[in-house]
Amino acid sequence: MALSAAQMQEAVIKNLPEKTGKSLQEWISIAKHFNQSTSNEILKKLKSEFKLGHVQAQTIIWRMGNEKPYVETIGYEENIFKKSFDLYTHLKCQILALNDDVSVKPCKTYIPFYRKNQFAILTEKKGELILGLNLTTDSFPELLRADKLGGSDRINKMIVVNNDNLSQLNKYIKEAYSNN
Repeated sequence: MALSAAQMQEAVIKNLPEKTGKSLQEWISIAKHFNQSTSNEILKKLKSEFKLGHVQAQTIIWRMGNEKPYVETIGYEENIFKKSFDLYTHLKCQILALNDDVSVKPCKTYIPFYRKNQFAILTEKKGELILGLNLTTDSFPELLRADKLGGSDRINKMIVVNNDNLSQLNKYIKEAYSNN
């Protein structure tokens, strides 16, 4: 089962010593000595000078201020998919069934799916369920170009999902999954 956003932050903190050689408290101490005025400057320095990942650096900064920026995402799906919840649920199950390495991390306006990188998102626009995918730009010309769906810029193709095309979507989803 995929971790919630709060659980993901705790996992980042737990894995800092193994991944970076330093604990959260050690990183906070280092960051406090930067003499940087904004969180963004500290973030950039942690990433550029210490080669930390964005989420690692962001977690350190948030915890410097004792903030927990992640909120539980329970209820996001029902709020996003007001008119297409049944279709969404079916497609979500189909995507998660691809492999054990697929995770879902709900956001306020879309639901992204990850392997190593984000490869698919589901959102609702004007009452229609939209599937956004990371596909090579020359593959599947029948799909629309994805603009401003939310999620990663990697999501470059989209299709409106309905009961008529639901069974045909698996080829697109598998291709996006294999690209990531």
